[in-house]
Amino acid sequence: MKTKFKIAYFNYMEDLYGSSIGSTIKAVELLTHLEQQGHKVEYYWRNESQTSGPGGKESERKSFFKHPLFRKLFFTPKEILKNLIEMRAEYRFIRQHKPDIMIVRIDAYRYSASVLAKLHNIPLLIEADGANSYEWLFYNNKDGNIWKSWVLFFERFCFRLSESIFVQSQVARDYYVDLYHLNEAQIHVITNGANPRNPADAGTTLKEQLGIQADSPVCGFMGSLHYWHNTGLLFELINKVLTDYPSLYFVIVGGGGPMAEEFKKQCEQYVWKSRVIFTGLVKHEKAYQYVNLFDVALAPYASTGLFYYSPVKIFEYMAQGKAIITTRVGQIAELIEDGKSGIFFDPDVPGDLTAKVKLLLDQPEKRNEIGRNAREIVLKHHTWKHKALQLQKLCFAAFRKD
Repeated sequence: MKTKFKIAYFNYMEDLYGSSIGSTIKAVELLTHLEQQGHKVEYYWRNESQTSGPGGKESERKSFFKHPLFRKLFFTPKEILKNLIEMRAEYRFIRQHKPDIMIVRIDAYRYSASVLAKLHNIPLLIEADGANSYEWLFYNNKDGNIWKSWVLFFERFCFRLSESIFVQSQVARDYYVDLYHLNEAQIHVITNGANPRNPADAGTTLKEQLGIQADSPVCGFMGSLHYWHNTGLLFELINKVLTDYPSLYFVIVGGGGPMAEEFKKQCEQYVWKSRVIFTGLVKHEKAYQYVNLFDVALAPYASTGLFYYSPVKIFEYMAQGKAIITTRVGQIAELIEDGKSGIFFDPDVPGDLTAKVKLLLDQPEKRNEIGRNAREIVLKHHTWKHKALQLQKLCFAAFRKD
C-alpha cells in the first residue's frame, strides 16, 4: 500500500491573512506537518496573487456589486459561473502535479475542484473548516445576495463527491449531520492546535521594546476587534482594571476588525491610555512572543449564535502556559476545565469578567497553576503534529477506498 502521498490542496479564501487568518494558519500548519511526515503538498491558493489596488479592474468589478440590488440579482450567478473559468486553471494544475489525493477547502458555490477530482478519479477530502453555509447565510447575506438553496445545493453536492469531510469542531459536525443527514462515519473533527514554544522566549526584551516595566503585570488579548469578541465588554474591563491596578498594562495583539478605530478613540479619552498597547498586525510565527508577556489571557466571546469555531488563540494561549479567561461555549467548553485549565465567565452577568480577571491578578500562584495545566493539555493532545496525524489517517482511508 502507498505510504507517502502527493497531495493537492485547493483554497478559495478571499482574505488569507486578514479575517481568515485562523483558517489560513490551520491549513499551513496541517499541511506543513504532513510534509514533515514525508508527504508532498502542492498548494493552489486561489486568491494569493489578487492584489488589485484602487482603480484597477478588480476594484471596478467589486464596486459594481456594492449596490444592494445588483448584489441581490447578480452575485450568486456570478459566483456559480466563476467555477467554469476557474476550472481551466485547476485542470492545468492537476495535470502538472498529478496528485494522489486532493483536499479542497469548501466555500460558497465552489464546486470546480471537487468535480475535477471525480473526473480524474482522485480521492477527495473536503475541508469544511467552519459551518460554511451557516457563515455565508448568517454573516454575508445582508443584501439578500446569497441564494440559500443554491449555497446548500453546491455544498451538499461537493460532500457527496468526497470520500470524507473534516471540520474544526463538534458543533460544526453536528450542524452538517443534522442539515444533510450525513453518514456520521463520513465527517470527522480535526480541531485547531498550536506549536508550543519556550514560554520564556524574548519576554524581557519585548517588554522593554513596548515600554512596559519589567515587574508590571499584563492582561492580553490576541485577535481582531470584531463584534463576536465582545469588544464593548472588553473596553469596560480595560477601564475598570487599569483604574484599579495602576501598574497593569493591557496589550492587544493583532490588527483590524470593524470596531478597531472606535476602540482606539475611546481609549484616548482616559488617563490610562498609555497603558493600552496596540501592537498592530503581528506575523503568526512571532505572535507567541507577545502571548508570553501575558499574565492573564482573554478570549471574551459572545455566548449567542452557533459557536462552531475552534479558536486558534485558545490553543496558542494554552500552549504558552497562560491562564485564560473565556466563555463557556462550543468547543471551548469541551477543551477547558473551569478552575483547572482556564476560567469561565458569564458575558450575561454584569461585572463577571472583571471579577474573574481581578481574581487571577490577585492570585499569581493560581494563574500559574492554571497555565501549567493548560500547556500540558496541548502538549498531550493538541499540537499541530497531532492534528496532521489525524489528517494523514483520513488520507490513508480515502486512498484505500479508491
